[in-house]
Amino acid sequence: MKECVFKIPSMHDETSAKDIRSAVVGIRGVEDVDVDYEDSRINVYYDENQVIKDKIKLVIEKKGYKTKIM
Repeated sequence: MKECVFKIPSMHDETSAKDIRSAVVGIRGVEDVDVDYEDSRINVYYDENQVIKDKIKLVIEKKGYKTKIM
């Protein structure tokens, strides 16, 4: 399992955090997601044989949030 941290400046409340979390959890290969909207970051734990971090970034951006891989 691999970990990747994403910075999402526009995630500023619990509603946006839940929206992003539900989108990322739905990706095959993602095993866990820790969301901290106060710090505008999410930690994604995933199986690198099933998904790449760029796919996770794309899913977040399709929900309307700008993100940066840390």
